[in-house]
Amino acid sequence: MSILNKVLKDLDKRGQKPGEAESVGGSAVAGPSSRTPWVVAIVAVVLLVIALIFGALSWDRWVENETVNTPQPVQKVSEPEPVESTNNFARPAQTETQTEAQAVTQSSSRQQPAEQHSPAAEQSKADQSTHAAQVPPASSRAEQPQATESTEVDDEQEAVPESEVEPAPTLVRKTVQLSPEQVITREINAAKQTAEQGLLSEAVKHWQKVLSIDPGHIEARRQLAALQFGRNRWQEALAVLTRGLEVNPQAHELRLLAAKMLDKRQQPQLALTMLKQAQPQASRHLEYYRLKAQLAQQLNQWTLMADSYQSLAQAQPTEGRWWLGRAIAAQQLAQRDAAIRFFNRAKELIQHAPTLEFIEQQLNLLVDQDEATSS
Repeated sequence: MSILNKVLKDLDKRGQKPGEAESVGGSAVAGPSSRTPWVVAIVAVVLLVIALIFGALSWDRWVENETVNTPQPVQKVSEPEPVESTNNFARPAQTETQTEAQAVTQSSSRQQPAEQHSPAAEQSKADQSTHAAQVPPASSRAEQPQATESTEVDDEQEAVPESEVEPAPTLVRKTVQLSPEQVITREINAAKQTAEQGLLSEAVKHWQKVLSIDPGHIEARRQLAALQFGRNRWQEALAVLTRGLEVNPQAHELRLLAAKMLDKRQQPQLALTMLKQAQPQASRHLEYYRLKAQLAQQLNQWTLMADSYQSLAQAQPTEGRWWLGRAIAAQQLAQRDAAIRFFNRAKELIQHAPTLEFIEQQLNLLVDQDEATSS
């Protein structure tokens, strides 16, 4: 616009209107030829094309700013007015000057947007710098989708369904409170295993552990006493059995085991004394009465022998050996008639030939004694 104003001022100073010819030295200067308007029109068109190119560049820049979400004031490019072809010589010149001024103004506004000092421009500049720091350049943004796509493909290739993924093994240590019965079962199993392996000392410890929990455990006392006796610690074995009888006097299994140990230690009298302390049911403790009768016969205690075999014969009436024992005890007690009756009963039940021969000898002996006495 400054160039256009300058031209107008120069015309005013000369006192001429646009289109009038100047008189220099009394001679008139002819105006532009008839071809001048067409030349001016072509120049105007060229300038218009240049202005459109600058406008397109300015539009591309605005589109980039919109991509990064940075609001920027858009300068509206004013299109030049269409040039009218007339015969007026000053009008085309004015139009050409105005078009050049607008082009210069638009070019300066596009090249130096930072020189604007309006609040909107400063705010736009600040926003643009902030987003520029956060958003990568256009070239890197163009490459970013490809990198993301490749990453997603790798993730899909490496992804494994959760159902096929085996969880990592984890070691969890839990404290389980066992009941006394469970502890006893565990110690019994451990005692049997160590005894089979020949670790008698370890087996003894396990059995002692059982008895510390349940002092009345009969099987544990029997096993512990047997281990101690096998290790030639018979006194400790007897102490274990005696302690068990104090806890449970009806534990006749412990009494029988103690009597067997004393008998093996060549102490039949102590063994018989041990058995005489109780009178269990014969049908449930046949071994108890058998050992008692055997010890009584060994110690010539015929009455105790007769009573023991009588209990056995009552428990098992079809067992011939019990009747044979009764017959021998009656014979020693001079009960001839009872002895003959018991021998005959044993003869009916026993199938062993040597035993039958012995029974015949004793019957003949009793008959001879009866004849001798009667004569």
